[in-house]
Amino acid sequence: MVRRIGIVTLLVVLLAPHLGRASSDDELDRYLQHVASSLPEKTAAALRDIEGTPRRLLAARSYLRAGEQLRTRWSWSKDQIQAHTRSAEYRALLEETEKVKARFEAQNPGYTLYANTEARSLELQITRYNTNKSVGKVAASLHRQALAEIGKPDFGSPDRADSVERFKQFLTRWRPQTAAPLAAPGISRHGQLRAIDFQIMKNGAIVAPTETATVKRNWDEPGWTRKLQAAMEGTRFRGPLQSPYEPWHYEYDP
Repeated sequence: MVRRIGIVTLLVVLLAPHLGRASSDDELDRYLQHVASSLPEKTAAALRDIEGTPRRLLAARSYLRAGEQLRTRWSWSKDQIQAHTRSAEYRALLEETEKVKARFEAQNPGYTLYANTEARSLELQITRYNTNKSVGKVAASLHRQALAEIGKPDFGSPDRADSVERFKQFLTRWRPQTAAPLAAPGISRHGQLRAIDFQIMKNGAIVAPTETATVKRNWDEPGWTRKLQAAMEGTRFRGPLQSPYEPWHYEYDP
């Protein structure tokens, strides 16, 4: 009997940290439910499709920071994307893109420029966000700090309105050491074709891809960052994106 009690005690000691973590994650999920209820319906639905508490926390932070811009920046539906491809604005974008490509190729003989001129659907944004390892690392950092925040003795509980507001403020003010390489699903500028990613090619092979891990080696050191900027001068493209640093990412101002 004594031995059995000893085994039970040992199990409780070993499992206690995990039980506490599960309880804290449950609390985070309850806070996230309150955040979702304050968001537009489409945004709340996207948040539910994001996998895991850490990534949902990171996306919720972006949605809260976007504020009133959420509705105007939200990614287009398939019907809206199709309608846009028939618009004068889309034709102007294609003409501007061709101008940049022609100038770049004239300035860099033997090299060509590839531009993705298709809007990035919300479904694709969610898939990439759920599987991107760098996003996962940033999300894990936020998750750890969120657990510490709600674990403070004076924080309260997700049943209290003042605690929910304090949690929202924590998310809004939190800053990662390194920015996530992808925008939260739904608010990427690619979702309304207001951003274009360019890649440098030679003889059909990509020499400067859209990979954050190889930016310095494939873009900065060979000079492609500067050369692409030179081809953009005098156009409606603005960039490149600085946070996160993406020398291939330019936003289009119609």
